[in-house]
Order: sequence, then structure tokens, then C-alpha cells
Amino acid sequence: MNHELAKTCEELRRAGADGAVLGSVEHVTYVTNVEQPIPVGALAATTVAPWLAIVSARDDCGIVLAPEGMAPSLREHAPGFEVIGFPTFDSFVATDPRARYVDGLTEALKTLGLDSSAATLAVEWDWVPVLAGARIPARQIDAADPLRRARWIKTDREIALLRTASRLSDIGQNTLAQLCQEAGKNEIAMWCEISNQIFMEAGQDIPLTGELVTGPRASVVLYPNGPRNRITATGDAALMDLSGRFQGYWFDCTNTHIIGGRPTSEEKRYAKASQDACEAAMAALKPGAKASDAANAAEAAFAKHGLPMAHYAGHQIGVSVNELPRLVPYDHSVIEPGMVFSVEPGAYQGKDGTFGARSEKMVLVTESGPEILSTFAWGIS
Repeated sequence: MNHELAKTCEELRRAGADGAVLGSVEHVTYVTNVEQPIPVGALAATTVAPWLAIVSARDDCGIVLAPEGMAPSLREHAPGFEVIGFPTFDSFVATDPRARYVDGLTEALKTLGLDSSAATLAVEWDWVPVLAGARIPARQIDAADPLRRARWIKTDREIALLRTASRLSDIGQNTLAQLCQEAGKNEIAMWCEISNQIFMEAGQDIPLTGELVTGPRASVVLYPNGPRNRITATGDAALMDLSGRFQGYWFDCTNTHIIGGRPTSEEKRYAKASQDACEAAMAALKPGAKASDAANAAEAAFAKHGLPMAHYAGHQIGVSVNELPRLVPYDHSVIEPGMVFSVEPGAYQGKDGTFGARSEKMVLVTESGPEILSTFAWGIS
């Protein structure tokens, strides 16, 4: 059973759509249950256009239009979907990927009975290329709202994958803690060791992004801002905001340390303010509360330390690293069980300072309140 496809079809019907044409990495991943590669490198350069997931809301099924090399995996692991492959570059035979791509879309629409001007299709306008959109005869509406609603509450499968992602984040943050015990390490080498430990735990390489900053660069938010070819010194700040993607689902966590472990009283004030704000915002993520309640709780925690709120308090997370709702004072979305957040308030001395702290953990909202998925310890106590 593909629960994510079923939720998507339910929301499409509510929006008055007979189906959808989706082209973003996150939405194709979401509806198919197969991790679509992030477009980078040779495969991206030789692929004429994004994968497409063509969904029939009438029958809760779909067709994936994807590079031929990915077709076997999709046929095995994408429940509810058939596959139409299009060629990429071939070393020995000339191919026409563009023609096959648009013909494949036409074939998919016809097979699903969505090739009529009487049909209504939700189209991901920001991601479906013009050459594909021109082949859609149906009346079009924007797919953004129904897909946002489908993804709002995570399925049991998604929660399990986010738990695994959170565990990989713990590996990375615990490795950073070990590397910060002594000075004299290169930021790039530290990043490599952190990546190595995560890859070993995952059993494969996975996409990692974010930042590792040490020294005065931690005093401002210039994301992304490292790693760099810099050697740590005793007393340096070390802040790592690390995001990674495993089987299509992301982790996003941050911790702050002092190299050598001897923070000043002022550094402790900033770090404790960030930690208290994170914990206050996490505690506010209860069913029936609002996203703005978490933001306001973080701001109140900062005020107790005499510090301002530097940026938003966090965001939901899933098949994309930064999802709605975000924890800001103006978002009054109601918190519900099954939502998963990365909560990340920070405090920074600014360009004339030498220190800043950000504290971020992953949280699952349950019927009884927030469950903190991250298990790593704060770096400054």
C-alpha cells in the first residue's frame, strides 16, 4: 500500500483535480516512495528534463516518466506506479531524449485517461518544464496546495524514515563532539571524518549539506559558511548545522561547542540562551498549539537571557529539508500529531564579536506531546 500516493490522490480530489503532473525532486520522491536523485553531476547533465510523476486521482495510481536506467528500480519499489523510460546519453547509439520525453508524457496521460480537455490536472508549475506543459491538454490548476496538505502530516512509513535520519544526525553530532575535544584540526578534515562516520552507519554515501564553522565566523549567520581550510585553536567556537538525506528523507540538526571545552561566561550565556529557546519551542509543539506559539516561546526564552530572537525558530522536515509550517510569529498553523520539526533558534554576537550559538534538534509531535528524536547532548553546559 502506497499511503503517500493515497493521501495525494485524496487531496487532489478535494481540490477538484482528476490527477497531477509533478516534477520536483521532493514530490516525485514522496508519491513514488523511491528516492529521486538530487540533480547533480553527469546524470543530471545527460538527462533532458526532470522526472515526472503523472498521478490519476480517479484510480489512485500513476506513471513515472524517468531515465531508462532507473526504470528497473522504480518498477520494483514504486507501489501503484508503472514506468515509462526515456533515454539519456548513449555512448554507441544516437538518442533523441527530448522527443521520447514528450511522447512518454503523452502516452502516460492517455493511459491514465487524463488526455482530455475535459480533465483537470494539478500541475507543479515551478518544476514541470515548458516542453512537457505544452503537451498537457487538460485544464490546469497549481499542485502546490494539495501536495502541501498531503505532506502536512507524516505517515508511519515517513516517521520511521525520519527516525533513521535523526539517528544518522546523532552520529554526525557525536563525532563533532569528539573532534572538538582538542585543537589543531582542519575544518575540512573534520567534515570528512563526520561524513565518514555517517556513511559507515548508513552503509552508503548520502547527500550532506550545511555548514561547519569555527572561530569568529560563528558570530554571524552567513549560511552556508564552511568548512574552510582553517585550523582550530583552543577556545574557538565550533558550530555545525548539518543536513543529510537518507532514502529520500532529511535530517537537520545543529550543535555548538568550544574547542578544548572551556567557554567563557558570555559564551555560556549565548549558548544557554539558544538551548533554552530550542527546548522551549520544542515543548510548545503540542497538538492544538500553533506554530507561532513555538516561535513566541523561543523569543521569551531569549529575553530571559537579555538577547533578541535572531531568526526563525524552525521548520517542518520530510522529503525536503525545510518544509511548512515554519516556526515564525506570523504563522498560526495548528500543530497536529504526526508532524516532524527541526527546531533551530540561535544567538550571535555579530560581526564585531567572536561567538555565536545555534541549537537544533528534531521533534515528532505525538498525541501526548513532543517526542524529541535527537539524542545528542548539547555541546556547551
